[in-house]
Amino acid sequence: MRRDERRIAGIDRRTVGPALLVLTLAVLMSIVVPRINSEVEYSNAVHKGDVVQLADGITVVPAPGWNLASGALVGHTRSTVGSTASTELLHGSVAFHVQAAPFDGTASALLARIDEINADLRRVRGRASQTTDRYAVTTRQGVVGVAEDFVGITRHGSVVAFVFRSPGHSKSSQGQAVGEGVEIVASGPSDAMSRRRNDIVSMIRSIREAS
Repeated sequence: MRRDERRIAGIDRRTVGPALLVLTLAVLMSIVVPRINSEVEYSNAVHKGDVVQLADGITVVPAPGWNLASGALVGHTRSTVGSTASTELLHGSVAFHVQAAPFDGTASALLARIDEINADLRRVRGRASQTTDRYAVTTRQGVVGVAEDFVGITRHGSVVAFVFRSPGHSKSSQGQAVGEGVEIVASGPSDAMSRRRNDIVSMIRSIREAS
């Protein structure tokens, strides 16, 4: 494919997917998540043994008692979950949102791009927040991701980035395997986050890809 054929309105088509992934999570952190109303009720509660499919070949085990606001339970949907998907689990005022899409880079690079876009959004909105240093997060399967915590005016939380590199994931235009970026934003009021901390840690560590 010639160089000009890879561009749409001056934008390299190979960068569109990763850019949308990062922008979606950045907007989610700055705009959508803070507006979640703790009084909204959901009836789609998950139970012990339920598994949620985050993307093709990647799953998470939700903590019992949380509500599946969006996403697909394994074995309970006829729709195919592709390489780009969104999942949201809620427990009162605490939200656990996951976005997955092909990403050709490291977990650190993914988190850095989220931070860059999110910083621009905060400046536009005039809202201040503080972010901790990064730290490593490891799933029970042994996949290492990168995380950081944030403190806003009304909500606290964590952002975690993983990149899974199973050979079964998407291919680039050169035929090389492209990783699957998985980004988690867990947030809520400080006291509620403290109560749900064990659930959140357990769900993050349960994320795995099919072997």
